[in-house]
Amino acid sequence: MTSVQTLEPLKMDYAPAGHRAPAGSRLRALWALYVLTVRQHLHGKRWMVMAVLFLLPAGLVVLIRSLSSHVPSAAMEFIFAFMFIPQALLPLVALIYGSGIIQDEQEEQTLTYLLIRPISKWGLYTVKLLATLTTTVSLTALFTALTYAAVYYKAETVVKDVPQRCLEAMALHSLAVVAYCCLFGLMSLLTKRTLIVGIIYSAIFEGLLANLPLGIRLVTVIYYTRVIAYRTMPFVEHAPHGTFDLASPVWQMDIQHDPQLLEHPQVGTCVLGLLGASFACAVLAAFMCARREFHVKTPEKN
Repeated sequence: MTSVQTLEPLKMDYAPAGHRAPAGSRLRALWALYVLTVRQHLHGKRWMVMAVLFLLPAGLVVLIRSLSSHVPSAAMEFIFAFMFIPQALLPLVALIYGSGIIQDEQEEQTLTYLLIRPISKWGLYTVKLLATLTTTVSLTALFTALTYAAVYYKAETVVKDVPQRCLEAMALHSLAVVAYCCLFGLMSLLTKRTLIVGIIYSAIFEGLLANLPLGIRLVTVIYYTRVIAYRTMPFVEHAPHGTFDLASPVWQMDIQHDPQLLEHPQVGTCVLGLLGASFACAVLAAFMCARREFHVKTPEKN
């Protein structure tokens, strides 16, 4: 929630109607809005809920380790770092933060204070989106690293290059959460029921259809992150009777008939696709925000 007091820094160099504020004034106002939005994201109940959600994978790993120390580390990494976090946590975190880029200000009736400052509507949305991406990417990277620490700390079996795998997972999850935030930010300008629509989208597309060997999974975020992960990192579990691939049967990749994954896009194509889709959603949302007339009122004084 953005309080009236926290918006005081945005009152600097106010330009009357019909006059364009100096460039320096606009930059200071944009920077103040960015800092205030990051501060808003890292305070209050929302931050505590996000911290608890992101601590779930590490907590579950510790619990499983306390019950049985013989659970393979590679399996734990795959389940929590490449199934639980990207499929359950990342869409939810992005939805909670991305849906509130403009809607939070409308609901708290603080959007009026932002619209009368020397900030354009598209600049307002862009800066708040950047602050949201900064927050979600930082949280994602931090708690992904914490999950890896829980998985491999004092583990009986350790896969090769754990630090490198952790960094790759952090980058991959960050790329996914950026795409989700841009998507849900655009969605918040299309419907007031963003949370409901976002949950339905996450459950049906990212949760169900992305796990089926159908062409429709090409429009999901998680499919491209899985292809990147599979092409860049081995997911092999060493058992007494040999080794077996953890990811291909779960992610519906037919490596027996297509060992080179020729039916799937290359890493560069996946990265460019996710970044391009994120940029397109952000630009479209900023354009819609610039053209929209927001009907808001100033909160009444007590």
